[in-house]
Amino acid sequence: MKQARAKPIQLTLDRLSPNGLVDQISAGLTQLISQGMLRSGERLPSVRQFGIDQGVGTSTVVEAYERLVAKGLLAARRGAGFFIAYQSSPTLPVPVFNPPEPVIDSAWLLSEMFADERVPIKAGCGWLPGKWLNDEGLHQAERRIIRAPGAQQVGYGHPYGYVPLRQTISQFLTHWSLDVPVDHILTTHGATQALDLIIRTMVKRGDTVFVDDPGYCNLIAMLRMADVNVIGIPRTPSGIDAETLENLARIHKPILYFTTSVLHNPTGTSYTPACAMRVLQAAERHGFWVVEDDIFRELGQPNDPMLAALDGLQRVIYVGSFSKTVAPSLRLGYIACQRELARQLVHTKMVLTLTNSEITERLVHSVLTEGHHRRHVDNLSASLLNAQARVNARLIEAGLTPFATPRGGMFSWAKFDQSGGTSAKRQNLSARDIADLARQKGIWLAPGDFFHMTPPEQVWFRFNVAYSDVPELVNFFRAL
Repeated sequence: MKQARAKPIQLTLDRLSPNGLVDQISAGLTQLISQGMLRSGERLPSVRQFGIDQGVGTSTVVEAYERLVAKGLLAARRGAGFFIAYQSSPTLPVPVFNPPEPVIDSAWLLSEMFADERVPIKAGCGWLPGKWLNDEGLHQAERRIIRAPGAQQVGYGHPYGYVPLRQTISQFLTHWSLDVPVDHILTTHGATQALDLIIRTMVKRGDTVFVDDPGYCNLIAMLRMADVNVIGIPRTPSGIDAETLENLARIHKPILYFTTSVLHNPTGTSYTPACAMRVLQAAERHGFWVVEDDIFRELGQPNDPMLAALDGLQRVIYVGSFSKTVAPSLRLGYIACQRELARQLVHTKMVLTLTNSEITERLVHSVLTEGHHRRHVDNLSASLLNAQARVNARLIEAGLTPFATPRGGMFSWAKFDQSGGTSAKRQNLSARDIADLARQKGIWLAPGDFFHMTPPEQVWFRFNVAYSDVPELVNFFRAL
């Protein structure tokens, strides 16, 4: 039986509008459906007929129709066309989800903080505001990727990662006097996965590993999940306590030492050349590997030492990332190491997650090579250094003591002393107590014990300088 021709639909389309024709058609049909002008089960004009009626191409109509199918407003029937989807009952308002009040602990910092949007001042977070990132460069790269042939956007990528991107990484490392062949480099799903691959490949239960103390809270959690013996090496304003490293290495014979040489998280400190040499000498004497977690290298100073370059990747495994300078959502990191170790790490990577997203890798490669990335990084580095100086001044004004002088990067590490004032005013609050009070005032704080192997005796906080240059922070600590 031949179906009756669908009644024509006339929309008012503005070809000069910044909203494209697909958006206008989708919005117009959605409005007609919501107003009851188009009813459940009613057949829409064919793609060809709708295009003639509206004076648009069939590809535009197909995209608009398919967009509404994806939203559940239309139903596509093979050989019959597109129909208004049946609505079983009137659409009810979606209840607002009110999550429970957060408990400020390490689990919240590691997971829930990323999705919790209720607190406006994110002084303790670990990422940069979107306006500080190279969004225009990223958008240009996205447009280039979209125009690329379809064959480049489907299928698995290379196990080691997109070759042109790894070549670009190799060239980047050359600027720091580290000559790395491409087959010594593999890409990862962010630097965190890189650390996880190293742990899974090189460490077994009961082994001893060293970490910076304080240090990266995710790394500490990963190592504890791996059931290894984790020992902290104290950070100092000039790097790490090399004498303690030497003594503990002699006693405990570690397999690995995870450390950050430049703009350490959370203290914001960097190694001096002398400190770097003492760490490499200890690694050579006691036979352990050094994992250099160097995700802030681009934001550091030109004379900051790179352990991997000084060592030539003999005992250093180098971990880098572009999350801090391109976009955290891209989740792209990399490892540079000896060729045989790279092969072992790639095997672990393929067992766990297969390859990286090659679309993401092409996107990052495009951003890095389009010609504006270096200028963006220079501007970002200067902005962070200035923000850090301002924030440190605010923290001192509020009664806190910064751990070190500003060197740039995202973080300032500061101690809060409650011993001043009259005894009646002294509260002896813990860092978590203070963080909970701050949350009630609309401020996120990151307590120092999240970053330590054992809770410190003093009250420390990590401050993200991109979010902390606000008077509310000073007023809060003054009120304590």
